[in-house]
Amino acid sequence: MLEIWIPKRGVLGRAKTAMLPAADLSIFGASVVVAPSDGLKRGQVVQVSINGESTSAIVRNEKDDPDHKGLLRCGIEFVKPPDEFVGHVTDIINRVKKLEGSAASEEIWLRSA
Repeated sequence: MLEIWIPKRGVLGRAKTAMLPAADLSIFGASVVVAPSDGLKRGQVVQVSINGESTSAIVRNEKDDPDHKGLLRCGIEFVKPPDEFVGHVTDIINRVKKLEGSAASEEIWLRSA
């Protein structure tokens, strides 16, 4: 799960933090599964945290998630992530490379929480 700070929308909107499952993760960005009500929109700038390290990210796209009806898959691109953040992402990726199939999927969710 990635912790994502979503800025407020509109005059009466509220900023919020959401824990979102990562469907895919790389040192350049991630793909997250969201409900339309979570408020992620293309072009929006958000803050992403993994294990206490944060970076800004831009929501690059949003599309229907073929695996989960009624949910969206949003692609986010990390913006100049600090070395510590990249280190956490690299650690997660290296751990997942050693696993296969459903074990890899479960591991990436656990390690990015």
